[in-house]
Amino acid sequence: MFNIRAIFKNVMEYVSLFMVIAFFSGICAKGPEWLTAFDYSSILGKFGTIAGSSDNFTGHGDISVRSAFLFALSIIPGIILSLGVLSVAGYLGALNAAGRIFSFILKPLLGLPGCSAFAIISSLQSSDSGAVMTKDLYDQRIINRKQRCIFSAFEFSSGGSIGVYLTAMPIISAHLNIPILMPLGIILVIKIVGANLIRAYLSFKNEEIDTKVKGPDEVLENRNIKQSKENISNIADAFISGAKRAINISLNIMMPNVIMAFVLTAVLMKIGAMDFLGRVGSPLMQIFGLNGQTMVVLVSAWFSGLGGVAMGATMCATGEITQTQLAIITPAIFLMGAQLQYMGRILGVIGLEFRHYRLMFAISIINAIISILVMKALV
Repeated sequence: MFNIRAIFKNVMEYVSLFMVIAFFSGICAKGPEWLTAFDYSSILGKFGTIAGSSDNFTGHGDISVRSAFLFALSIIPGIILSLGVLSVAGYLGALNAAGRIFSFILKPLLGLPGCSAFAIISSLQSSDSGAVMTKDLYDQRIINRKQRCIFSAFEFSSGGSIGVYLTAMPIISAHLNIPILMPLGIILVIKIVGANLIRAYLSFKNEEIDTKVKGPDEVLENRNIKQSKENISNIADAFISGAKRAINISLNIMMPNVIMAFVLTAVLMKIGAMDFLGRVGSPLMQIFGLNGQTMVVLVSAWFSGLGGVAMGATMCATGEITQTQLAIITPAIFLMGAQLQYMGRILGVIGLEFRHYRLMFAISIINAIISILVMKALV
């Protein structure tokens, strides 16, 4: 006998997954008016302009802490909308549908068991929750030491890829001359490539592995218990929960990083360091058809991912790099971003052996280089 309720629940999970993809992809932006209700940019809208001027309240022409604060303030609505919708997607089961899809391809694609799909999906939204779930998989002997290293490589390069990218998207979207989800697609593909490079390296080195592993039942049971403790009973609660998290991220992570980037930009410009780094980095970046200023953006991103995004947007706005150059380096900004932070937040939490840290740093740089070559060919 068919369980109608279970069938309906599964159908709704796949429908919600499709709707979330459509919402952020922009495919609904140019349709009838009612269809734009399902488009991120249309719902987000724009700030009005000051009477007699083409500028909104952020103004233009200044690089300072004051302008950084207003710039950061202007992108908070986009962050709230992004994380609010992601929270609703989780409530409706879109992640469950994505997990089932991944489970069929995860073993050949990354050498990981299908039951690790939820940790993969979680790591794409939040580097912290992904790291915790990966540690749990290893502690329960569901993945072995080699698989943990592969997992670490996937998570460390562009940690929390989807969540971080959608958070940063409002900062750079106005400066990109390509579809806003194109860099994210490149990032996700290259993360898989990088993880497989580590997988091949470990196989070549004949890395010692653990053989005793368990099945996925206990992990799925713990996951259901954790979801019930969130006490979210409807879509409105889910959106508000995501919006609260967005405000916390905006004030405690995004805004300090953006202000730091503006301060660093202003200082480097005033002391002439930008020109120096541009001249020094120019020969190297010219290999990729880029100017030296793009090196400044990538170095900034290595210290702070969102800071690198903000610096890239700022330098594009001031004309130091072009929209095409920003598009080319955008995936690299995320793939090599915030490495020092993620060393503690991802590698430390997962419990990866310290001797493998150098592999994680190396694969992130390799991923960034590959992404520049790919974007150069596409843009």
